[in-house]
Amino acid sequence: MKRIFLWISIALILLWTLLPFYSLIVTSIAASGSIGEFFPKNVTFEYYRAILFGDESGSKSIWSYMLNSVIIGSISTVVVLLVSVPAAYGFSRWRSRTSTNIYLSYFVLRMLPPIALVVPRLVILGRLGLIDTFLGLALIYIPTQIPLGIWLMKGFFDGTPKELEENAWVEGAGVFKTFWKIILPINGSGIAVTAVFVFIYCYIEFLYASLMGRSSVITLPTYIAGFSTPWEIRFQLMLAAALISILPMIILFGFAQRYIVRGITGGALKY
Repeated sequence: MKRIFLWISIALILLWTLLPFYSLIVTSIAASGSIGEFFPKNVTFEYYRAILFGDESGSKSIWSYMLNSVIIGSISTVVVLLVSVPAAYGFSRWRSRTSTNIYLSYFVLRMLPPIALVVPRLVILGRLGLIDTFLGLALIYIPTQIPLGIWLMKGFFDGTPKELEENAWVEGAGVFKTFWKIILPINGSGIAVTAVFVFIYCYIEFLYASLMGRSSVITLPTYIAGFSTPWEIRFQLMLAAALISILPMIILFGFAQRYIVRGITGGALKY
């Protein structure tokens, strides 16, 4: 009886999760007369053609906007890892009242609603001439994601036995060499998990991307939102673009899947 209840619960959860996704796919390929049908009789791929190659109505192809999102996400992810990984190691291994206070202070920025910092960030980036630039958007995302990177990586380092480092120190290795040669390779799954989380946030972030991107740097969320105008909502183009925008994340998860599973099952998210 318990097993039957378990399978029914799983089926209901899958139905609740996948049904909106199915509706998204069906609506994006339904011809005008078949919109709203669960199994559309008339199917068309003209919306995907418009998204992939552009069309006469002014719809631009998605590729340049996808590239912008990938570039900004990649820059932000690399910098966040360079800062958060050694910082998390320090917080994990050298604990004191001061380090604990500094560690907790990193999360103050995460507690604020993103819109609360829009005005000061716009003013600062405007004076630096960084609005509508890759660097400007990256400078918004990096300090926001560093606390997340530190929190995730600290969980991995806390689970790494200190005896490994002590043995290396006995053999004459310094702190930096021990960190580089022993600790980092052991926690490769943690780095992969952190990179995926940070990249996804930067890839799909909309608020700052829509405010900072004017013409040179327009990311995918802003491009997709552009199909909604005061006069009409071209929702089928919007849905087709949203489905195509998933491709980089599918590729990313394909490469990092084994590391993510290993990291989660190894207790990466516990603290």
